[in-house]
Amino acid sequence: MKKVLGLAAAVLLLAACGSDERLFKKAQLATSKGNFTQAMQLYSRLIKQDPKNASAYANRGLLWERLPVKDAKERAKNRAYAEQDYLAAIDANPNIPEVYNNIGALYIDMGRYPQAVYYFTEALVRNPNYFTALMNRAIAYSKQGRSMDALADYNSAFKLCQDEPLLYLNRGLTYYSLGQYESALDDYTYLISLTPDDARPYLERARAFIKLGYPANAYADLEEAVTIKPTYALAYYYMGDLMYRRGETDYALGLLVKSKELASQYVPTYDLMGDMLSVQDPVAATANYMVAKKLDPANAAKYDRKINLMRTEAGRQRVLAERFFPGN
Repeated sequence: MKKVLGLAAAVLLLAACGSDERLFKKAQLATSKGNFTQAMQLYSRLIKQDPKNASAYANRGLLWERLPVKDAKERAKNRAYAEQDYLAAIDANPNIPEVYNNIGALYIDMGRYPQAVYYFTEALVRNPNYFTALMNRAIAYSKQGRSMDALADYNSAFKLCQDEPLLYLNRGLTYYSLGQYESALDDYTYLISLTPDDARPYLERARAFIKLGYPANAYADLEEAVTIKPTYALAYYYMGDLMYRRGETDYALGLLVKSKELASQYVPTYDLMGDMLSVQDPVAATANYMVAKKLDPANAAKYDRKINLMRTEAGRQRVLAERFFPGN
């Protein structure tokens, strides 16, 4: 399952000494009111007056990222402008750690993870106790599959701040990826104490409970997740899987139908429903695999194999066993 890790917010910089303070404050006020275009124009005036105003470059770069966009092409263009402004800010003043953090966060959004790590490291060279840069570098490490490096950064961040919910969520996800499910459970449990009205920690703790062999605890957490967030499609997905394993096939299928209604593009639901129906209704199973194949063409071979296995009883039993009784 794809895990989406939230980035800690980049920090707007204060005006540098000697800059046009009045103009800078007007730009900050426009930003606070959501008038991003006006703010960018004001920062551009500042840059024209003082081409070495690092703060103006950095703040304009952040605004390029925040501008509403109509499509992916426009987003890519704005990110390129933001990159140019952040690099100009670094050229104007190479000693501001927040700028390195901001461009690192931008590179995460762009999928350029090695570059992100480089700039977060540069931020930490300038401020070793920079909590946000540690969190963001850990995220970049995770995106590269460098879970141990990510865990080291999360633990360093923990020494600086113990009440940031994002730390417990992301460190829990890292523990989970490393197979350290009890440690993940501990982080999610503490996270729930910090954010009891957030459904996500309950779902993640449920996943850890499943791995540790506690399906009843997992189901209770999933029920809590959908109580908090009735539209939580992923929770219904896991509930359906658990109910099928308990032998409650019809209820399980109903939960997956609910998941589909809420998230019709989520491929694993079609794949799981296909596997559940492989023996009972191979025609319906095939239909689910075909939808999964359409939504996920990169894995077409996987779904074609299952579709072919639906042709024989032995093949159908094999699909069911591979999903629910692996190793048997």
